[in-house]
Amino acid sequence: MKSFTRGILFTVIALALVIAPALQAGDVYAAIAYSPDSNRWGYGQGYPTKSQAIARALRECGRRDARTNWCKNAWIALAVSNDSPGGWGSAWGETAAAARSAAIAECLARNPDAHVVVCVSAER
Repeated sequence: MKSFTRGILFTVIALALVIAPALQAGDVYAAIAYSPDSNRWGYGQGYPTKSQAIARALRECGRRDARTNWCKNAWIALAVSNDSPGGWGSAWGETAAAARSAAIAECLARNPDAHVVVCVSAER
């Protein structure tokens, strides 16, 4: 009985070691970069790592003062303020509508107005 239990335990562990990396391999990341000084923004989507998505967003934005936000297997949105120069908010959500709503709420928490300028999915 002990060898049977050990055999099952070994099989479960072996499967976990094989399946876990495969499940993680399906993760995709997106990021948004925003420069409050210039009102420029950029994004990266469909990257296998957070750092790659952020690097692309920063390159696309092209500004050293850029702030970033990221998501994994979700949507991310950036909202900016017209009445408050440099005012912004970004957030992620399970759907585009959720990300947009959360980004607007984030921007409105510190600014008198907000509108979404970009919303992207982590998947391409």
